[in-house]
Amino acid sequence: MGMKSDMENYDSSAKHSQLNTKDPLTGEVLCLKDLKISVPEAVADGDTVTLSCQYDLENDALYLVRWYLEAEEFYRYVPKEEPPARVFEIAGVSVDMRKSNANNVTIRAVSRNHTGTYQCEVSADAPLFHTEHQSAKMIVAMLPESQPAMSLMGVATDPTGKRVVQQGDRFKASCISGPSYPPVNFTWRINGVKYPSSTSGFRDSVFVKTWETKESFSELLVNVDSVLSGMHTSHQGHLFVVHPFPRRSLHLRCETNIFTLYRGAAEMEVEVQEENPPTYGGKVSPTTDQRGGANRGDPDNSALTTGSAILLSGCHKYLAIRLILFWLVIVFCFL
Repeated sequence: MGMKSDMENYDSSAKHSQLNTKDPLTGEVLCLKDLKISVPEAVADGDTVTLSCQYDLENDALYLVRWYLEAEEFYRYVPKEEPPARVFEIAGVSVDMRKSNANNVTIRAVSRNHTGTYQCEVSADAPLFHTEHQSAKMIVAMLPESQPAMSLMGVATDPTGKRVVQQGDRFKASCISGPSYPPVNFTWRINGVKYPSSTSGFRDSVFVKTWETKESFSELLVNVDSVLSGMHTSHQGHLFVVHPFPRRSLHLRCETNIFTLYRGAAEMEVEVQEENPPTYGGKVSPTTDQRGGANRGDPDNSALTTGSAILLSGCHKYLAIRLILFWLVIVFCFL
């Protein structure tokens, strides 16, 4: 019986395949079962990917195997035909015929266009044409071209170049990751303890001009006293306690990831000083991230005045004392 007549019988016979699993001539049990599909959850742009479809025919014979991407057939395997494998050109899918067979299909150099739902359909041979299918989704990720960059707002720099804050200060840490698909996930840690982001989102990039120009950012508002005491407030307003930090410095770490395909990190160290530390002229770290570029470190350009106000107030006190002493000397000289 030819391919065309077999397919004509398939439409009517498949409807009854679940009820009649015996060969009407021999009485032999025929059963296609245990169909399992293996499709990676996520792969990187440019990867070569092998999709797998495993099944148990028992005493039945294989009629055909079909692979679909979003309901469009791109690969077919029919053992009775010569050659048994056939490819249909859709969405730029490039099948490696040397590595494809009745159970596996290998796709070369996948791209973002190949993100979607893949389905394997298996049909047993006549007379029943019992058919089973399974599907799974695969994401083709576009990974960032560089590591994330961190910047700090409201943090002073001492004459040696160390970043310093004072007890009672608040400051903001920003972490920026280059364009990607899907966007990276951010994780903040201070001295090894995980903290939830205060805000996150996207902004235009001036560093990269590719298929996508939106870079991801995440911000963390840090209350120095809360961190040192182990007290922290979550997004829902609940106060929770972590182990207090005996050290007098804060190690900030921003981690990024896309599934298991990409991991990045940026780190900075901030020293915590006691109350009434020496002042450094009110110098506050500029909005410049670790890649350089003015005004690139603060995604929403929201200035934090707390840290700078503390430093300037100390400077004002010093000038006031000098002025008082100056007038006292003048008055004393005229007496």
